[in-house]
Order: sequence, then structure tokens, then C-alpha cells
Amino acid sequence: MILPGFVCQGWDEFDTLRARWKAALNGWELDLADPAVAARVRSIESSGRSVWNSLDKSPNRKALWSDLASTTVSSQITSSYNRLRSMALALETQGSGLFQDQQLAADVISALDWMYANRYNENLRSYDNWWDWEIGTPLAINDIVTLLYDRLDEERRTRYLRAVDRFTPVVKYTGANRVWLATVVGIRGVLVKDAAKLAAARDGLSEVFEFVTSGDGFYRDGSFIQHTRHPYTGGYGASLLANLSAVLWLLQGSRWEVTDPNLANVWFWVYEAFRPLIYRGAMMDMVRGREISRSGGDHATGHSVMVSIFRLSQVAPPEIAWDFRRMVKGWALSDTSRNFLQSVPLFLYQDAKAMLGDETFPPAEELVRHKPYPSMDRVVHLRPGFGLGLSMSSRRIYRYESINQENLKGWYTGDGMLYLYNHDLTHYSDEFWPTVDPYRLPGTTVDTQRRADGSGQSGAPPVDWVGGTVLFDLFGAVGMELAAFQSTLRARKSWFFFDNEVVALGAAIRASDGRPIETIIENRKLSSKAEETLHVNGERMPSTLGWSQRLEDVAWVHLEGVAGYVFPTPAQVHGLRERRTGTWKAINDRSGSATPVSRNYLTLWLDHGPNPSGASYAYILLPNATAEETAVYASAPEVEVLENSDEAQAVREKALGITAVNFWTAATKQSAGITCSTRASVMLAESAEFLDVAVSDPTQVNTGAIRLELDRSATAVAHADEGVTVEQLSPTVRISVAVRNARGRTFSLRLAR
Repeated sequence: MILPGFVCQGWDEFDTLRARWKAALNGWELDLADPAVAARVRSIESSGRSVWNSLDKSPNRKALWSDLASTTVSSQITSSYNRLRSMALALETQGSGLFQDQQLAADVISALDWMYANRYNENLRSYDNWWDWEIGTPLAINDIVTLLYDRLDEERRTRYLRAVDRFTPVVKYTGANRVWLATVVGIRGVLVKDAAKLAAARDGLSEVFEFVTSGDGFYRDGSFIQHTRHPYTGGYGASLLANLSAVLWLLQGSRWEVTDPNLANVWFWVYEAFRPLIYRGAMMDMVRGREISRSGGDHATGHSVMVSIFRLSQVAPPEIAWDFRRMVKGWALSDTSRNFLQSVPLFLYQDAKAMLGDETFPPAEELVRHKPYPSMDRVVHLRPGFGLGLSMSSRRIYRYESINQENLKGWYTGDGMLYLYNHDLTHYSDEFWPTVDPYRLPGTTVDTQRRADGSGQSGAPPVDWVGGTVLFDLFGAVGMELAAFQSTLRARKSWFFFDNEVVALGAAIRASDGRPIETIIENRKLSSKAEETLHVNGERMPSTLGWSQRLEDVAWVHLEGVAGYVFPTPAQVHGLRERRTGTWKAINDRSGSATPVSRNYLTLWLDHGPNPSGASYAYILLPNATAEETAVYASAPEVEVLENSDEAQAVREKALGITAVNFWTAATKQSAGITCSTRASVMLAESAEFLDVAVSDPTQVNTGAIRLELDRSATAVAHADEGVTVEQLSPTVRISVAVRNARGRTFSLRLAR
């Protein structure tokens, strides 16, 4: 437990833990000869010096900083302490030009006294946002006291930490909030040498380890929910993992080490909750909630999770630790947009550098997988060279979150938005959200009504049929019944994910509000010169910004560097190439910059008219395909659309031998040689040896069974998941699947032919 250099005469175990936490903050002994380390230290110094220079040091000051003078906005308390934390870190980091600066130390302590007297003490009543009083400010105070412990007299330490105990005396709440509170209580316990508090912090984590079936926390399918019904793996989930990994690391080897048997669930989270959602270092935006409206970006969040997994590798069992480090190395090497060594804390820097430079240590291979998250209406499809994310909503999951004046225009991010990740690693992090047209997000079918900021936030559409089925962990059928916000727009939408293609179908599209209804095929950010070539049926379209055209009889479209788009039935497609300007403040009035930013876009959409009745669409997305490959595919598609109606949507991937059907109605329905008794998502793979069946209840409300009859025959059952009953093998196959309490999971059956 005791680290090199941490042995001091007279120390007890609390002192050792405190030194360990301080090392995690300031890096302890640094290799300043390493230019990267020196640069990081200069950055710490610069941050500390900047806020020190602007600090009001006058004896009769009314605030520490003029822009943080409010006595009604609680976030300004947290911000003030975070600035003092920056000053304390610069003071205690070796190599900093402010290292051991006595005047800086005096000013920090004087400022801490002022904050205690005027902004945060045990006699005050909280106001505004509870998070600042119970989490944000206490976390900062704990770190400051850790850094300045030997500079503060016992009376000061007692006062500052008494205030922390006043607002965060125990571990409570759920999910990330609970782990934050455990961190606050635990670190304070270390600083005041309170064994009971430290034990309470450790034991308070146990509830987080348990899987949940509703509300906040991790689900057995890998979903993570916070704020009741919001998917938040890349927001609160990332914060939870960061704080949890830090506490587990801190307590390892001490008498407070976490030994809860459910700790093994944390390793499961890494594999099932986080890994599929990180694409080459970027955390998919569809699980970042309102944080997409903050300028940090998906790679910053992704690297934060990578750091957490790297830290977990120091406490996990050896074989799992080895796997975790391979994951991190794979992401770090494949993410050419961000240097992982600039993200990793200084105390882990040398270890991370050695791992990345070790040619004998193999990085993890690119993950190839289809991963549904039924408990949060999200789907991930990963293939060599690209990844896709699908974001939906239902009666179970809210459309989007917009609180605290954040994510003001996230209206359609949960309405079937399809994210495409490829070699353009900064597509979503390079000013995408303030500049993209929020009314035209890829994959969505929308009513073109104008929307008020934040309208519909934390609202759930009144539909159950949202979800799908996974086959072989590689392919998937997904559907979403669309019920638009404050609109008569209704639609049935399906996506069928195969190897190199995604089939998108829409049916039963109807509305009666007199406004145009659109389905957005693509809305892709282009390069600074917007020179990406667009081909339509082999003809090159103008590349000038401002180009707009209604394209008739379109069989295929290709956008250079992005994808091909094939229309099984020639369609009328609208195209637009434009330069868009926006501000972060327009989508995040809390912290966004008002400085205008501009980016170029290419948008493709289908116009269903003002009052469609039974409109439909069908197109095939070919990620990373060239124009030549798209043309060849369009001439002989590997996919056949078998049905696209209000009762069922069915396709067959001929090369793979896979048939997939989404059954929309509760009545018995036959489609593609499959008869289904009720609403379901079904996939069927046929080979010479086997018949593989995958089925699920995407509605998650069926308390009975799904009965299927296949117009095929088989000779024996090779494998059947629990809950699957084979009633007949010949002349047709009849099966029954008990889906009560299945929570949208897929049931699998393999039959010998």
C-alpha cells in the first residue's frame, strides 16, 4: 500500500492515504526532463497564475473574483473553490514556477478564510443547486486541504472540513451522485482521520455495484441511466467511473479496501457498458446527454473513460487488468486526433508512456460487434473502419435532456438520430453541435414545425415498440414507432444492420398539421473547403456552397469520404450544400461562448409533403463505400426489401442468408416466410447446416409469449435459450418464446437442418 517516498516517521495509515491522494493530484516526483511532462507542468502553472493575477486581494473585498460575486448562484461557489484548487495545485507541483511560492500560499489561505466566512460554512443555508453544496464545492475543498495540509494549521483544517461535513455528512442518492458523495465523505475521512467516515464511504459504494431494473444506475444489458430516464453512460456514467476508479485505487491494500463481491460488476461495466460506446477514443454523443452542448467534445469524454479504465487496471484481477490495458492502448493508438498522454494524470504518465511504447504488449483489436442497449433505447453497430450509433426514445426513455439552460436545441437527438463514426475523428467534436441544423439530424423523420428552446425536454413519447434483435452479436434488426412531440406525425421506422450496409425503412408516415414532413438521410459536416465530391447516379453535383437541388429518380448517391446511399426504388431526394454559423451560447446559455463559429454541411433529405398519409421510404447506407462501389452495389443490391408496410418491415440480405422482420401489430401476421403472433423483432439466418433464429419483444410489455411459425423445416434442436420452446420441426418450424420480464433481450435458437 505504501508507495515509494511515502514513508515518514510517525505517519499512520491516514497519512499514507492522504499522501497517496496528493500524489494523484500533483504527480508527486515528476520527470521534468520529459518535454511532455514539462509542458503539462507549465500548463498547471499558467492556470494557477492566471486566476491568482485576477484574484481580488484587497482587505475589504466583496468577492474573490469580480465575475464570481453572486450570492444567489451556487455554481459560483464551486467555481471559486476550483480556482483556488488551481492555485494550490500550481503551488504544490514540482517544476512549476510557483512551486513553494510563499506569497501564493498566503493568498490562497487568505482566500480560503474569506470563502469560509462569507460563502461556505456550517452555519449557512444552501441555495440554488444542491449539487454545488454537496458535491462540487466539497470535492474542491477536500483536494485543496490535501494539497495544503502541512501549510494549514489544525484549526483551519477543522473549520473548512466541518463545513464539508455539514452539507455532505453521509453517502446517499443514486448512480454518479452516490459515488461523488462517497468520494467526498471518504477523502474528508482521510483528512480528519475518521475511520468510521472512511468505512461509511466504502460501504456506501455497495449499492452502486448492484444492477438496477429501473431508475438510475447500471442495467444487466450494459445500459446506464441517470435522472430517471436519460441515457448517460458518457456523462454521469463517465463521472461515476472516474471517481469510483480513484477511490478503489486509493483504498487498495488498506484496511478499508473494497471487498464487496459485487465489485466484479465493475469489470462487466467496462466490457459491456463502456467499451462498445468508445470509437477510436471518442465517447459516442448519443449517451452524453445534455453535455453535447458543452464545448469539451466526445474525445475528451472518451479519454476520461480511458483514464478510468487504465486506473482500474491497477486494482482489477491480473487477467482483466491485462485486457483493460490492451483496450486503452488500442484506443490511444487509433485516436490520432488526441494524445492520450496529454489526458492521463501526471502520476500515471510514466506507466502509460511505457505501455504505449512497449512493442511486445499488443493493443486490443478493433471491436466488431452489434450491441443493443434495450434499457436505454440505444444501439451500437461496429464494423471494420466504421461505427454507427442509433439514438431512440420510448415510454421508457426520454427524448432528450435540457436543464440548467443546456442542450437547448436537442429536440430530435432521441428521435432516431443515426451517428456515423469513421476516419473523420473530429466530426462531432469540431463545432458540430453549435453549427448543425438541429431540425435535420441524420436518420430522423420530423415535423418541420419551429421549436422553442428546451421544448419537450425530459418527455417520453407514448410508444412502446422501440428496440430490436441481435444475431450472432454481429447483425441487428431495430425498430422505432415514432410519435412526434406536439404533432400528429406518426411513423414506423426500421434499421437493419448487416456487414457493410444498413437498410433504413419507413412506413405509415402520416400527419395532418399542414406542415412539411421530412426524413433526413444525411447531414454531414464537410471540410473547411467543402470540396467533398457528391455524385448522384454517377453525375457529379456542383461543389459550391449554396447549391440546392431537387434530384429526381435517384438510384444512388455518393458523398466522398463518407458513404454511399442506394435507393431500391428510385426516389426524389433534396440536396443542400451550405455554410452554417452558430454559437455555443445558442445551445448552452449557461456556459457557452457567444463567439460565432462556422462549418460546412451537405444535407440530403426526403420531403413527404405537408399532410402525408401512408408515406414510406427505403434506402441503404453503405459507410465508407467509394463511388464505384456504390454504383456496383446499386446495380445489384445484396439486400432485398420484402415488405415495408404499417404491419411489418422485412428485408433479406442475400449474401449473408439473413432475413429480418419487424412485426408492428398485435395480430397474427405473415411476412418473409415467417408468421408471428404479435409484435416482435425477428431475425433468421440460414446455412446448409443450421437455421438460427433470434427474437425479442421490443415493446417490453408482453407478459406472455411470442409464437413463430417458419416456412422451413429442421431435424433437431442444437441450442435453445431458456424460455424458447420448440413445438414442431417439420413440415414447418413452430416455436414459442416466453418474453415476460425479458426487458427487450434477444432469445436465440439454433436448429440443425
